[in-house]
Amino acid sequence: MPYYTHLVHQTTIAHALSPIVTVTVHSSSKRSAQVKVTVVDLKGEVVAEKSGPSDMEIGFVVASPHLWSPSTPTLYNLTVTMGDDAVQSYTGFRTMSTGIVDGVQRPLLNGDFVFLIGTLDQGYWPDGLYTPPNREAMIYDLKMLKSLGFNMVRKHVKVEPDLFYRACDELGLLVIQDMPSLHIDGDKPPNAQQMTEFERQLTTLINEHKSYTCIGIWVIYNEGWGQFRGAPSPEERLTQIVRKIDPSRLIDSASGWHDHGFGDFSCGTPFSSPLSSPYDPTRIGFQGEFGGVGHVVKMENLWDVHQAIDQMNQTYEIKADLESYNYRAGVLFRELTEQVERYACSGAVWTQTTDVEGEVNGLYTYDRRVLRPNVDQWKRDIDGLYKAAQKRGGFRG
Repeated sequence: MPYYTHLVHQTTIAHALSPIVTVTVHSSSKRSAQVKVTVVDLKGEVVAEKSGPSDMEIGFVVASPHLWSPSTPTLYNLTVTMGDDAVQSYTGFRTMSTGIVDGVQRPLLNGDFVFLIGTLDQGYWPDGLYTPPNREAMIYDLKMLKSLGFNMVRKHVKVEPDLFYRACDELGLLVIQDMPSLHIDGDKPPNAQQMTEFERQLTTLINEHKSYTCIGIWVIYNEGWGQFRGAPSPEERLTQIVRKIDPSRLIDSASGWHDHGFGDFSCGTPFSSPLSSPYDPTRIGFQGEFGGVGHVVKMENLWDVHQAIDQMNQTYEIKADLESYNYRAGVLFRELTEQVERYACSGAVWTQTTDVEGEVNGLYTYDRRVLRPNVDQWKRDIDGLYKAAQKRGGFRG
């Protein structure tokens, strides 16, 4: 009776200098079967191979791999063979950690301080709301971010289809992944049932996505949404849970508003100007959101629903024309550059990739037909951030 491979459950990178591939192969049979895992580079050469039982971890070392980064998103093909059956996957090699650089706590990619700059990406679509029309549409947005010079994208309180993360792996965009929020009154503690379900879904999110090389940071709470604000704070225990499930990534326990001191980041979400959180020498200083500058376009580019149009004034600043929009963006980037040069800012998230219902502050309009940024100006401004970070011991990734 043949055994069938169910899936490659996880690929965990343990150390960049001695990278360990850890694969668990789940069989459709209740009995253990012998499996073989093969890692192949882009030239088609086998760089590692190991056999072992199904439903148990198989670990082995790939010597001197090319490391994944936004500038060089190198990936390796991975094949699992069980009898006559085989399944294809892939992996990449990189580490995320923290360390002191130039006297400041910094995020480290492959051991070096990487300055993270990207956009808040809510992933809304006019014809499918949370469902993108196809893979090409998702890649269209991501390629625009790369073309402007961004090295990161923050996936905001939404979990995307797997194809999104594969595209980020291939294009070279480091992902900050939010946990979708609990919708409860923050002044009251979540009840036991709510907390149990939140933990279950948080655990599921991490276990189902930790094989993707691009994901570098987990966000537990965003701006107090569903976050209990009193004592004891649940972030301490949740941070410990996330760290135990996935010690290979960084954790932003509370992005904005109610920071109780847990996780790897001291993270604020100011609008529109970037403003630093109170300095915490033990954690990374980070702008979880800033910008949010808007610009009203023609009705044909908007979400044509009266309620959404009536809510457009919730956009933090609205400019009448693109010249004013880009001038204001340049001012905000210069303010951020000063924070990088003089203080402890290690990264920032511009709000946002596209317009959504009731918000007109995207780089793209909701229909993706109008790109607001002056491309040359934005590329210069973003490159200026990397150069400022380089003077403090950083690089662009």
